[in-house]
Amino acid sequence: MAGLEISTPASAQIFTTFHHKLQNEWKLKAYCGRDYYRADDIVKWMRRTDTNEPTINAGLLLTEAYKRNSSYIYHLNSADISFGENRCLIVFAILLELGCGHLIHVFQRHKFVDERLPELPDAESLLRELSRGRIGNVNEFWTSFQEKMWLYYPCRLKFRMSNTFLDPGRGRWIMPFCKRQPVNMKGGTAQVWEVVVPEPLVPHSLAEVVGEPYNDNDHGMCYTFALKSFTQENYDIFDFERAAYLAMQNKPGIVRFLGEYEIDERQDGTVTSTYNILLEYGDEDLEEFFASSENYPPNLNEETIHFWMSLANVAEALDTMHDLEVKRENGHRDSFTGCHCDLKPDNILRVNSEFKLADFGFAKFQRRNPGRFPDKQFITGGTETYGAPECDIARRDPSKAVSQAIDTWSFGCVLSVSATWVVLGYQGVLAYHGLRRTAIEKLKERQQRGENVSLPVADDAFHDGINVLPEVIEWHVHLRGLLRVSDTITGQILDLVDQHMLVTESARQSNPEALHIAIQNRVKQAQVGYNTLLEEGVLKPMTNSVKEALLKIEKDNIQNDSQGLETAHNTTNESSSFSDSSSLASPQRPHVKSSRINKPKRIEKIIPGKVAHRQDVFTMHERPLSDTRARADQSNYMIRDRRIESNYSRMTPSIPTIQELQSTESPKPHKFTPTPSLPPPTEKEAVTSIPSITTSMYPPHEVSIYSGYGNSTESQMHEGYGYTSTERYSPIRTGMHDVLHAHIPVVPEMSRTLPIPLGQFYLDPSWPISQEHQAQKNKDRGVMARIRRKDHDRYLENFLIHRDIMFLVDNDTSMAPYWDAMSIVLEVLVPKVELLDKTGLDLEFTIGSEYKAHGVSGNKLLSKFKGAKQKTQSQSFRFETNMTQTLNRIFDNYLNNPERAMTLIILTNGNWEGTRNDTSVEKTIADFLKKPALSERMEKRWFTIQFISFGHEVPQILKDLDDNIEKKYSVPDVIDTEHVSGNVYKMILGSFVAQFDIEPPSPISPASLSTPSQLDIIDSPTSSVYVSSPMTRQNSSRSSSGLRSIFRGRRSSDIAG
Repeated sequence: MAGLEISTPASAQIFTTFHHKLQNEWKLKAYCGRDYYRADDIVKWMRRTDTNEPTINAGLLLTEAYKRNSSYIYHLNSADISFGENRCLIVFAILLELGCGHLIHVFQRHKFVDERLPELPDAESLLRELSRGRIGNVNEFWTSFQEKMWLYYPCRLKFRMSNTFLDPGRGRWIMPFCKRQPVNMKGGTAQVWEVVVPEPLVPHSLAEVVGEPYNDNDHGMCYTFALKSFTQENYDIFDFERAAYLAMQNKPGIVRFLGEYEIDERQDGTVTSTYNILLEYGDEDLEEFFASSENYPPNLNEETIHFWMSLANVAEALDTMHDLEVKRENGHRDSFTGCHCDLKPDNILRVNSEFKLADFGFAKFQRRNPGRFPDKQFITGGTETYGAPECDIARRDPSKAVSQAIDTWSFGCVLSVSATWVVLGYQGVLAYHGLRRTAIEKLKERQQRGENVSLPVADDAFHDGINVLPEVIEWHVHLRGLLRVSDTITGQILDLVDQHMLVTESARQSNPEALHIAIQNRVKQAQVGYNTLLEEGVLKPMTNSVKEALLKIEKDNIQNDSQGLETAHNTTNESSSFSDSSSLASPQRPHVKSSRINKPKRIEKIIPGKVAHRQDVFTMHERPLSDTRARADQSNYMIRDRRIESNYSRMTPSIPTIQELQSTESPKPHKFTPTPSLPPPTEKEAVTSIPSITTSMYPPHEVSIYSGYGNSTESQMHEGYGYTSTERYSPIRTGMHDVLHAHIPVVPEMSRTLPIPLGQFYLDPSWPISQEHQAQKNKDRGVMARIRRKDHDRYLENFLIHRDIMFLVDNDTSMAPYWDAMSIVLEVLVPKVELLDKTGLDLEFTIGSEYKAHGVSGNKLLSKFKGAKQKTQSQSFRFETNMTQTLNRIFDNYLNNPERAMTLIILTNGNWEGTRNDTSVEKTIADFLKKPALSERMEKRWFTIQFISFGHEVPQILKDLDDNIEKKYSVPDVIDTEHVSGNVYKMILGSFVAQFDIEPPSPISPASLSTPSQLDIIDSPTSSVYVSSPMTRQNSSRSSSGLRSIFRGRRSSDIAG
């Protein structure tokens, strides 16, 4: 026995631990009642070391299994079964559960390894060897093994999955849904389910698409999905809807397609075959949104506008369907014209507070014929209530075809109901429904009397079979008469409906204006009208105290939602007694007490609601009110003190008086932007302004990026600082070389003594990022800025060719002072790149995934960022960034589809306290850059990383990543760091445009020009004196002086690689 290994307490303990975890930690129960195991967790645990023994847990299990069941001198080592293509840890777990772990070497020899299961290889040779005395009843053992095997192999979910889980007649596959319940019973061709999956079984690529998990009382952290299941009889509808979702994936305003699969599944003793589409889950459809007692119609101007803009997302989705372009692998684009054919509130879902279009089961597509209207198509189903008059004709006569203009009618009906809800709430929606039913009943009565009148198919349609019901037009007139003075948009939506949507088919076809553009244009007109009412004094801006009170109530209602719902549910049984007390007295009750005696209980039953889009609007353009008030108070103090002198000019400007600031004409601030209330100025504070200084060598078109600054003296509102200042530009040198520094701002002392709350970090107004942010703000404000037509950056288009942009925001606790500064940076960079990234912009955070976004517009990205900012500022917990883990997550996701170049722009202070190893970040990056999928493309800088550094200096870790990783790990130089005080274009291009990496290094002026439009005229190498910012890293190997040669002798395509 000297050569035998003796069982140790450690191996026995691990053996016991394995069986305990198997039954109590790794076992889950599916919605169908069948058990299954979290196999990935089993594998991770087996590869782990939980004892002081010099081996992993799998090695101790092997020791114990052989000891208990075999007298073999030799047995497998843990390395033999734990890695590579011969890994068989799951097979080992099955055998351990059956008490036959010592047979693992037999199964491995016959190629029964993890990656080949559950599709079993030929078992004849395996069973023959097992029958040679290794086991008693081979057939019974083999049956048990197969039954156990399916528990370890539940169906794997993944993003954009396309799988078949076929097991005809037996249905042994298990979908890892811990809950499944029908969403509604309205569908006729498919059943829609809400399915819940435990967080460990949702891969990262799928989790990052659907948002944050929720904490389920029974199953822990879980994700929710929508599942649309088709039977074999409706395969053709499934096949078409799948193709439609695939063709329109990543299009705006459309519910996101997550994958599809076919499965033979056993439930309640019956095996059924279904075809399934996995979609992002909508909390409610538009009809449910209107009916919910938790949602109140908007009543402020911007809330109402925000609501209509959210429905414009659906209009944009329709426009996409009507004129669909599908890009093929060879770069060719196929054009199609489509029609949804079933547009109604049921098919408009609210996903993460955004309305999206769903259900393409009845949709039609055909190739576009250039130069003429799309051909008409035949319909087989679709909505009757919201359907156009020609749809009724087509249903009665299958030979009649319809045009895509039926969608315009249906959406007009949706807008009509939506306007009713905005004005009258859900009771108004019910009244409107009753109005249409009554009107159609009268038509039926007239027809029965022998009158020649047409009738619609539906009893609550919006038309009489040919034209719009007169009662619908009259209802719209009624709504206009009830509009609030501040609601300048709903009436225009009703005009759009009456004039262009609920009209004849030919009139709808002849209207060339896209639906979402039509809504946006009316939103723009509504904002102008509202501003006019404010200017004329018809309306008064909301005061801060009123706004603060409304927002507090809104937040309290959101926090009390779940409690209110529970209270309402618990008191349901009591409700009948409350209502009885207000009814007529029965003969047995000669006297009934007043119903008011139960008032407290009745009031408690009311569920606090939320006004639609109030939080979005209130938090869109400003900081929290308490912070604003603190800054205003501090601003008053600092204006009086005036002790700090400007370091950026030889001239010493004086502070404008309060009267000057108030009298200077300037763009009116957004109606929700608080203006600090300043006390009257003292005589000591009254000073004169300084005349502006201009230079003829700087043409106006070359300073267009400083719109509102330039050569004119113009008062500007710095929304991020809460004060008004007058900034003027003065040349400090002459000569061609000094064009880069010809317009350094002369900043008044007031702008240098910023009202900075304790611990906050603000951008200096003289920095390029601040100047450009202010220039953007001056173009338009509020909703006007969001809807105006955007133009792409002419300079960046030379470089951002087929390149995706992802912003990664470091949101750990140490970044708290920088949220306002990061807001300004994103508000500058996002508009520059959004029209050049054709696949949409991406946003990630180092901590959490609730507010991440992928393939979205610039406005959506900024909205997500603001949501994360608001949530972070309200939390009292401490979080630490693990940058290694974050980058691994992003890298893994990118490697799933590395077909487009990408630049990752990271906003951080480099204080990654959750990263335990100082070198782990650089190793992670280096390992990623050496991946086969990237190594051949890195000469073109296929994937690059740009750090934007926040703080009073660039941290050493960012310097090292910028300067040393190339030599240390022999990887391409694709990392750059730029301080937030530096060049704006370098923050985007620094990591992949070679000219930004030219030595010798040159300090960056705090007022250095952010646009490179002047660089082609620089021809003098004469040195000059630079005024350096104390926050600028001085010795970066990627100096902004390298910009000087960007336009010299090389094509932009050569530069971009």
